[in-house]
Amino acid sequence: MSIDNGTSQLSFPLRGEIPSAETLIVRDIDVVGTGALRRHQLEELQKTKKFILHTHESMIPESVQSIYQAELIRTLQWLRPVKTEKKDIFDFLHEEQVLFSKIFPETTKALGFAVNKIRDRYLDEMEWSSWLLQDHWRYFVGFLRQMFPDKPGLMETAHWEWVQAWIEIQPFDLGRLEKNVVIVNPSLQIVSFSQNNAVLKRDKGMYAFVYSGAKATVVERALDVYEAQFIDLLQEDRKYTPDQLTQRALLSDEITPQLSSEEWQNKFFSLCQDAILICET
Repeated sequence: MSIDNGTSQLSFPLRGEIPSAETLIVRDIDVVGTGALRRHQLEELQKTKKFILHTHESMIPESVQSIYQAELIRTLQWLRPVKTEKKDIFDFLHEEQVLFSKIFPETTKALGFAVNKIRDRYLDEMEWSSWLLQDHWRYFVGFLRQMFPDKPGLMETAHWEWVQAWIEIQPFDLGRLEKNVVIVNPSLQIVSFSQNNAVLKRDKGMYAFVYSGAKATVVERALDVYEAQFIDLLQEDRKYTPDQLTQRALLSDEITPQLSSEEWQNKFFSLCQDAILICET
């Protein structure tokens, strides 16, 4: 959206071409406290663009004002806007309606003529308790599950879309990695399909999503029962070296047919390649 000849507003999630203006307007409700993919996108834009930050402090819920202020200060340190401007006028309902169609495009189609009624009912019933506009949809999958308990495919489609939107804005701190100790990527989210999903063109099964820092993108991957076993073995902060993990998997007798040591190792390296498992050697 063009504001004047030299300034355009950046809309999230980023879709299509970036505005050509030299200076871009970004809003606190889109960028404060974000991490992973969205922060990477902004830092890449900093190489060629300048930012003006619009803040909406008067509309931030009182319950999160102190957290918002702390996150705003941290965000200013890396965003480095050329100017910050306070804004008081904001059409919350309209902005959330537009955002919904961006986050849930396939869910929107699946809901058909009922989509506006369901979307607005959610907005009416769910109090805004964050400063990030996108975060307001974090309960929508559960909301759909209550409304349509007999339509798992609809809920699973919405879950699929929300997981990717959630990973986009979340900061994931790997912390201090222990040498030669395997961990599960902290961004890992799993979506299970109880049936083939014709809308998303995905088969019944389990799918993993993670943010890959090396690839600077959200990675999607189907998981088989053997790969899922690796993830399960690492629950509750259990610590294994790569060799210990594959040996522990070899001892598992819950999955048939069983794999050889070499086959387990190949599964392990494949999960590391897609950043689902992380190990600093």
